Parts: sequence; structure tokens; C-alpha cells
Amino acid sequence: MSQNKFTETDTETFYDAEDSLYRSFWDSEGSLHWGYFLDLAATCAEDFIPACQRWNEYMLEKSGITASSKVLDLGCGNGNTAIWLAEKTGCEVVGIDLSNVRISNALEKVRNYPSLSLQFHKASATNLPFEEGTFTHIWSQATLYHVHQRELALKEMHRVLQESGIFLFDDLVTPTKQLSEQARKYVYDRLLFEPTYSHSDYIDALSQLGFMVLQSKDLSAHLHKSYELLSLLAQPQYPDLSAAYNKMCEAIAAGELGWSFFLGEKVSDRLSWIYETKDTQQLEDKYDAWSRIYDTELDQPYRISPIRSAHALAKVLPNKDARILDAGAGTGMVGEALAELAYTNLTAIDLSEQMLEVAREKQVYQTLYQDNLEAPVNCSTPSSFDAIMSVGVFTFGHAQPKALHNLDTLLVSGGYFVLTVRMDYHDNNQTLQEVLENLPWILIHQEKFIIFEKEPMYTMVFHKK
Repeated sequence: MSQNKFTETDTETFYDAEDSLYRSFWDSEGSLHWGYFLDLAATCAEDFIPACQRWNEYMLEKSGITASSKVLDLGCGNGNTAIWLAEKTGCEVVGIDLSNVRISNALEKVRNYPSLSLQFHKASATNLPFEEGTFTHIWSQATLYHVHQRELALKEMHRVLQESGIFLFDDLVTPTKQLSEQARKYVYDRLLFEPTYSHSDYIDALSQLGFMVLQSKDLSAHLHKSYELLSLLAQPQYPDLSAAYNKMCEAIAAGELGWSFFLGEKVSDRLSWIYETKDTQQLEDKYDAWSRIYDTELDQPYRISPIRSAHALAKVLPNKDARILDAGAGTGMVGEALAELAYTNLTAIDLSEQMLEVAREKQVYQTLYQDNLEAPVNCSTPSSFDAIMSVGVFTFGHAQPKALHNLDTLLVSGGYFVLTVRMDYHDNNQTLQEVLENLPWILIHQEKFIIFEKEPMYTMVFHKK
């Protein structure tokens, strides 16, 4: 991102001065965010405020905020959403904003709600006046594009959020770095911010900081509709502003401005987090979120597992054209290890489409399929493969042992199955033991090795009768 020519003081002055203007046509209560529309063909200005409320409700539904939550409302403005959240859920809310005017308005409003747990402070997102791990949730709407030291602010939010805490926000994004002069004038300079992250850039930045992005949504069409209706609302009193909003619509249509939503979880220990998964959908969501940084984080401590597994297969399967299925392929580490050994006929299956996207870029698989191993596998006919690899797939919070029966149908008689599992999972899982005993497989090779410096693993090679 380019050097910022705007400062926090510019933003504070802008919002202190403009509050009464925005109240006169945007929302008399002083809420300033955009709308989420059921019908994007709507042309009635009266649809705007209900759409803004619908966006609050959408975020709340995704957030998991309850009466026991402690929420930081970052960029709380006049306090409306903070009050609504506290009323709706009974949670504790602390609101911060740069604008003295808006914090004063929020403090005035909160006097009418003595039973709610609400605080408001003037503060900067780049220097949050809270201890580490203070909040269960951070909520922000239409704010972060105004934070000129964005990376510093994101680090601060990570700091004050509890482990497993949720950070959910929407923000303006810059889909392309090639901006017209019109977009710069009517969007970026008018709103006092520089081109920011794209949707994808944001996910990368959050992931690198330690937020696992479990959900994201491109809302640019809803932003376009919001400014289309705001232009109608502003027209009677502020024709110049109405015209500027029309220019914003043009920038959105040209891909020079967008609006995105993100929901991330603070996760320091990725392995414990992944093993604690409760269901298949959650597992898919977690691996989708981890996919962008999975290889980087696990390259050194884990890659020995796919390499040892591939070498174990190579000892019994010399045919480099053999049909091999990588079941639970993830980002394709096993495929890379097999390709290093000159195997060419590789197929990948995984639950996570985002993990498969990373694997696809490695160009070691002939075909890749998104599928759930716990259901009958649809991608291939029975007896399609000479060998099947399953490395780190049958473990805590992952595929259940019964899924081995589904994979067995895909393996030819005389084929090989390489199963690599944690030693503690193998030794203590009675169901796994029973499934392996009932399958028509003979254990012909087993070896032990260590991953993550302390985690014992087994690689077992079975020969199908």
C-alpha cells in the first residue's frame, strides 16, 4: 500500500464536522453504515434504513455473541449499534471512536439505558487502552478504511482479543490498484483514505496475524445499491453530495471500490484448534481458513510425515504409472512427495476446496475432487486405484475409522493402502482397531517416526487380499 497522505486528525475533524450533515439524510439516529438488501433491484429510498438494520442482524447472527460476551465496538460512532447489541443479547459492550462529538453523543444516549453494561471512550484503534485478552469479540462496521496505520490496528485488535475470540467486521476494499482520477477524487480523497487491501489481501493479512478467517463475503453489489439510494436521499438538500455518490457507484461498477465482510477467530495453537473440531462442516471451514498459510506453518515440523509415507509406498510399488489416490490430500504435500519419487498418476480428494486450490497450483495431481470420505466417495468407480495414501486424515476431530470401508471399495485386490496416524490415536482407538481387523488387508510394513519434535506417528502399509 502506498504512503498515506491522511492522518487520524484529518479523520477525526471530518467526522466531528459532518455528524449533523449525515443525520439530516442518512440516518437521523446517527448510524453510518451500509445496507444489506434482500432485493438488489430495489429502487425506493425507504429501503435503505431497513437494509442497514438487516446488516446488523446478519453480523449478529454470525457472531456468536451471547449474554456472557464482552464486545469491543471499534468505531462505535454515536453508540447506536453498541446499545442495540447490549439490548439484544445482554452482553457487555465497550465502544471506542476517534470523534469527540460522537463519543459525547454516545455517552448522552447511554444515560437512557442504565440497566445495560455499556462504556464509551475516545481512543485510537492503533493504541487500544485495554489489557491483552480483554474481549471475547471485536465488532466493527465501516471503520477500518479510516485507520491509516491498518496493520498496527489489526495487531492491536489481535492483542486485546481472547484466545478463540471472534473478530468480525466489514470494510471498504480496493479490488484493483489501477484507479482512475475520478475514483481518487470522489472516493478516496473525498473520504480521506488511500487505496487499501483487496478482499483477498485482507484474508492474507488477517491469516498472517493469527486470525483464522472462517467466513468472508463480497458485498460490493450491496454497497452500490446503498450509494444509489443514498444519492436519492441526499439529492434534495445536498445535490453535490448526491452527485458524488453517483460517482462512487461508477467506481464500484468499475471495480475500483468494494465492500467486504470478514469473520476471524484468534487461534495461536492451530493443531489443538483443528483437533477440537466438532463436525464435518466446521472441519471444512477450519481447513479453508488455514489453507493460505498451512504449508508455511507446517513445512518444517510436519513435512517428514508425507515424505516418510511416500517412501513407504515406494518400497512395495515400483510401478511409477500406478494409479494412486491421495485421500485427504489437503494442500498436496503427499502429492509433492510422490512426484519427487516420479509417480505421475495421482488423484486428490479433500473436504476443503480451499486446501485443494493450493494443491492444484502444485500441478502434481491429474485430477482433484472435493468430497467427504465419511460418505460413499463419488469421484471414482470401485477398484479404481492401485494404491491409496491416507496421511494424517484419521485422527482426532477428523474422519471416523468407518470411512476406511468407503476407501477400501476404491482399492483393487492386491493393491496397497498406506495409513499414517498418530500413535496415541491408533493405540487408544478401539473402533479403528476393529475396522482394520475387519478389512481384507494384511499389514506388511510398519515404522515409527516423530513430527512436531514430540509427536510419535505410525506409517503402516497394508496389502489388500
